[in-house]
Amino acid sequence: MNNFNTYQDIILTDNYQKLSYKNHINDHITSVLDFAAESSDSTVLKDNDLKFSKNLYWECIDAIYQNNPINLNDSKKEENRILKQKLYKDIIDKLGVFFDYKDEILIETIDFTISNYMDNLNYHEILGTNNPWLFTNNILVNNNLLYSFTDNKDEYKHLLKKNKKESEISKNLTIGVIGKGHRKDYVQSYIKDIYALRNLFVNLLDENNHDRKSPLKINEIYQKFRDLNISENELTNNNIKSWIVQPLKKFTKIGSNKDGFFIIRNEEDLYESYKSHYNNFMGFYKTLERHKRFANTSEFNQNDFDKHNDIFLK
Repeated sequence: MNNFNTYQDIILTDNYQKLSYKNHINDHITSVLDFAAESSDSTVLKDNDLKFSKNLYWECIDAIYQNNPINLNDSKKEENRILKQKLYKDIIDKLGVFFDYKDEILIETIDFTISNYMDNLNYHEILGTNNPWLFTNNILVNNNLLYSFTDNKDEYKHLLKKNKKESEISKNLTIGVIGKGHRKDYVQSYIKDIYALRNLFVNLLDENNHDRKSPLKINEIYQKFRDLNISENELTNNNIKSWIVQPLKKFTKIGSNKDGFFIIRNEEDLYESYKSHYNNFMGFYKTLERHKRFANTSEFNQNDFDKHNDIFLK
């Protein structure tokens, strides 16, 4: 029960200033969808017109469960049941006068927080750094918040404030997120539908013929989003790079060379990106080999400087 003892030390926050909960929820949702896309043959997750929904999220969670089964013995199952039961009681106690069993949003928020806490407990060793519940665990442990999200603006309309500065595109590609601390009210915000924005970007590359013959520099990509009236307050340059460009490269929907990024439409585009990555790989390899040669006169174990060659033995 060590994990429960850790949670008992957490005091739900009464200060909603400078919290990072919305970024953690965004990272969690994106990680869940990306993980499911990598580990399943789902055509839905590869659809160019994919938009996020709560149903899609739970389908991806189920896919993660199915592809990474956990075999718990009866003793461990009972331990988890007791822990979960104690978590509910402890959270209700921590909320104190701010707990209202008639508040359906609050009940959903408690359920979601505890479900993610248990999943992190069960999967943190199995999935390692790929564990999507690492992000939500940060909300509870570091932000000291209960939390939830919705793709239906009407569901939280009495809680979520309108962002008047938001672009029209962003308004249609937003997910409402809320947090609950030791207060009567909720903290609320919006995050972007990253999957829809990825598809918007791919379609933009396609429509403007940005293939291997007409790549875009990263700064030009940032500007494309600004031209759509998506401000840096809504989506930073770093968000664009880490949440949109890099995953699209990872899933081979876009490629790159020394001149920039481009859509992969055919074998020629694919080969252009391959050549660029191959040249980069050879550059890194030669650098590592030079390190190995310089290390011949050092006191280090020579095997420590030959790890880059071990990959060819696997």
